[in-house]
Amino acid sequence: MNDEIDKLLDFSKDSNKSMICIPESIMKKNYFDGVMMHVVLIRSYTDKAWRSPQTYDAIESSLRKRWSVSVIHTTDVETLKKELQKYQKQYGQQIFVFNIAEYLDEDHKIGFLPAILDELGIPHLGSSATSNRAGLDKAAAKELFMKHEVPTPSFFVAEEKADITKEAVEAIGFPLIVKPLHEGGHIGIDERSIVRDIQHLEKAVERILDEYEQPALIEDYIVAEGMREFSVGVIEGEPSLFTPIEIDFDAMDTDQQILSFDLAQNDLEEICLVEEEGVRLRINQLAADAFDAVGAEDYSRVDIRMNATGYYVLEINTMPGLGPHSFLPQAVDQIYDLDFTGLIEHLTEHALQRQNPPVKTNKNLLV
Repeated sequence: MNDEIDKLLDFSKDSNKSMICIPESIMKKNYFDGVMMHVVLIRSYTDKAWRSPQTYDAIESSLRKRWSVSVIHTTDVETLKKELQKYQKQYGQQIFVFNIAEYLDEDHKIGFLPAILDELGIPHLGSSATSNRAGLDKAAAKELFMKHEVPTPSFFVAEEKADITKEAVEAIGFPLIVKPLHEGGHIGIDERSIVRDIQHLEKAVERILDEYEQPALIEDYIVAEGMREFSVGVIEGEPSLFTPIEIDFDAMDTDQQILSFDLAQNDLEEICLVEEEGVRLRINQLAADAFDAVGAEDYSRVDIRMNATGYYVLEINTMPGLGPHSFLPQAVDQIYDLDFTGLIEHLTEHALQRQNPPVKTNKNLLV
């Protein structure tokens, strides 16, 4: 991953925007010429825009431009397994699952899809169950960051109110930010998450424990002079793509410099391109290091903050939204001029190459 960074920074000198150029062949390259791979799309709906029927329709339409596609839509784990095993029997090594959801039933956290697919030995888009679990556990991810010398804010975890000790708080110091340990997509983040004294810290932790029924992550809130926040998409392939974007807090209707759930959910996040080449290189490298630290595959989104004291990786989302209006597709379109269909093809081709050896064509499958 690290070697890719030096290859892709070809910035246009004739534009006010820093455009990263990629080979025209990215839209045409097929690692499986002459082989009819069959893609199974698992639909798992939630009320999130990036998991809506419209998002899955767009993904299915993009996949069908290159591959034959079957769709599974169920919230029952055993039904899912039977359907997958049916396609395994029918297509053998020529099956690939395109999945963008952590759980088959997101509301009840039932059916952890990466684990089901790994258990069945079916090649699929995205990271392994182990890496996805690390991405869903903010403390576990931060432990891996520290092990691999990726800078991250100091933190501690409160499983109950008694875990808020004077020693733990003084070791970091105020201000602090309080987050649900096992949620992504900015869930549980609002202006109450920023605390500057022990009383508000206790209230914020109690809210997480009560509303989300999970531990709270308490970490150093990176602010002060020179504070900026970035999100970097990491998309593996040939070439690998990085999408360094800055969160433009000045253009957002918020009293706190945080990206809350309401802002993210209502698409009120304002972003801008990162103009300075040195900053781009630094945050791209940090994103690649975080990606490697958790053992991620295919794609992820890494959130980073900086201030006068340095750069810090906040967290990694190993399964970021892939809706047409999600951060990653929009950033890829803006930076690389690669449209939604091109991104879906790029992700699928890389995941196929990573997991499937070339196989001979079965003419019976050419439909």
